[in-house]
Amino acid sequence: MLDPTHGADYTIWIVAALLYVSDAAKLLPPRQLLLVEAGRGRFAAAFSATPYTIAGRVLSFAPLLLPYRGVFVASWGSAWTDGARLRKALESIERLRSSLGGARVLGILGFVLLFAVGPALTLWLGTTAAIIYTAAALYPTVLVAIAYLWWRRRALRLTTGRSVGLSLEILVCPAFLPNLVRKITALESIQTDGAQLLVATAAADVKTEFLSRLESRTEELIEETDPEDPAQADLRAYLATVRGAR
Repeated sequence: MLDPTHGADYTIWIVAALLYVSDAAKLLPPRQLLLVEAGRGRFAAAFSATPYTIAGRVLSFAPLLLPYRGVFVASWGSAWTDGARLRKALESIERLRSSLGGARVLGILGFVLLFAVGPALTLWLGTTAAIIYTAAALYPTVLVAIAYLWWRRRALRLTTGRSVGLSLEILVCPAFLPNLVRKITALESIQTDGAQLLVATAAADVKTEFLSRLESRTEELIEETDPEDPAQADLRAYLATVRGAR
């Protein structure tokens, strides 16, 4: 059993976990949501009917124990597009998802090193040895991830500036490495309504639960909008679309 007096030995891994969690968090405008990969071309959503907000922005998290799953930031509340444009948007997203194999492996490896290997070595060998051995594996992994970003940046749709930014982030703070997939996918520009994308791809139970939450959020926004504001008519039309999708 771990001696409670040795809890300080794990401080570095606790700090790394806090940095990882804070980096995985997203503060989104009220009419944006996180589409989360759910496997086989499907999406789920980090979306609550009663979200926690900070300064008017919605706090959302990617699945913290699944670092290999990407997240896409998309707006909701706009008119749904036709079937051809929807298919084009989904195909574009799928091409990006199919290019993420290397990033998924590197993100998982970083996660395992920081939150499994490091603490285990601390228990077995002590803090100093654990830090040295973990760093000896982690920093080469970071360098490989940076090389991967530059080698695959066109397939990953990264500009030179974004590649530089991501490279510096994971080099300065390796605790951000497990979020590599999310850092890439969150940069993707999604032009189609996020709710429509989810409805088109989600499993039936996920779709039903999501639409219920979306309906509640839309009704809340309608109540908060001035009846004379044209935006209320748009929201009511959107609510009708949501109800029709059930």
